[in-house]
Amino acid sequence: MPLTRRHARIPAAIALVALAAFAVLWIGARTPLARGMVAGWIADAAGLPSSIESLGLGFFPSPTVDIRGLAIAQPPGFGEEPFATVGRLRIRIPWTGIFGATDVHEIAATDATVRLAVNLDGDANWSQLGGEPDAGAAAPSTAAPVRWSVRTLRLERGAIDYRDLAAGSQGQLTGIALEAGELGPGQAFPFDLKLGGISGASTIHFAIKGQGRIDPAAGRYEGTTLDYRGWLGGEPLPLAGAELTGSLGRASFDGAAGVIAFEGGRFKFAEVPGDFKGSVNLGEPSMAASFALNTEPFAPRKTAIILGKPLPATTDPAAFESLQLALVATLQDDVLRLGPVSGRLDDTNFEARVVPAERFVRAELDRIDLNRYLPAATATPAPTKKATLEALVAELAKFDLDAEIRVEEAKVAGAILRDAVIRVERGEAPAP
Repeated sequence: MPLTRRHARIPAAIALVALAAFAVLWIGARTPLARGMVAGWIADAAGLPSSIESLGLGFFPSPTVDIRGLAIAQPPGFGEEPFATVGRLRIRIPWTGIFGATDVHEIAATDATVRLAVNLDGDANWSQLGGEPDAGAAAPSTAAPVRWSVRTLRLERGAIDYRDLAAGSQGQLTGIALEAGELGPGQAFPFDLKLGGISGASTIHFAIKGQGRIDPAAGRYEGTTLDYRGWLGGEPLPLAGAELTGSLGRASFDGAAGVIAFEGGRFKFAEVPGDFKGSVNLGEPSMAASFALNTEPFAPRKTAIILGKPLPATTDPAAFESLQLALVATLQDDVLRLGPVSGRLDDTNFEARVVPAERFVRAELDRIDLNRYLPAATATPAPTKKATLEALVAELAKFDLDAEIRVEEAKVAGAILRDAVIRVERGEAPAP
């Protein structure tokens, strides 16, 4: 049947009504009522009071929410500065997801700052995120987790401030930039993260990229085929600082078990190449950790200069020419232990156990020419055996150690000592 003029006006009328509806929504989004509603939704999710300065809506090519000046307040007792602020937050969803925004085209945030704090009682402000559970609320549903996806996630000029009043420490990460795409539960996605940091007199720059995988419902997070690079500067390092490069086969966090694990690690730091692996258990009552590191042979004098701690001149300029290490570090009951530590210094093989907090050192060496490692000032006149041993003990005593070093064969001045034991006891003066 041919269209009449009345029929032809129907599509035009629908278009005008739709345009009017969009205009009302666009104008309504800029009212205090709309801003308060959105801030209330954010407050319900965060469990903390929230506010926004402006709210905008867009509809083409797809629905977009543009929030500016978002602020989430601190929990009581943590000061007046907001817990988190975001200069601009932009969320874009497909038209098909307008009634159930589990599929998101883009989440982009700029000028975002999170302020983490621990008060004098040891309470953390982030522990109050999400609010207190409702006593009358139903038990969590055992239904299948909700499917979701984020096509693009982007963060520019992010920052994290950290203050621990109980420990008297603080630090800051700045210039955080993150790009990731095709996120979904248990789904591999590419990411690229860059950041800078300040802690005391130290400054760091760090970047890492690779494949990520997250499943918040299951509490599992993973990164694979990771490449990283960085730079460390500030005191006591020289102006040039120290560079770090490397890779990591896999890093993971299992929230249910509270275990962080990393394996297949490679690094080169301050001209020291090597590999590493380890794990951290965050369970109560205290954190436990295990870490294994192996280096390739490197020149310790060059590394010491890069780190701003040059080794002293020795009677033999070729001393400290080569060092290789293999160590296992464990943290248990808040005590860090290094052992076994094994390796080779120049022509000497050694094994050791070390407890840094107690300045405890036990070491065994196969053979060593102690004359090579004496300070250069003792080269002339020719030292006696007694003077050589006294000079060695004096150098060790500077570190205020509880040390016992056993040597199968030692060359001292013109003598050879077998099955020698060098003992150094801690003094009462403060350690350097």
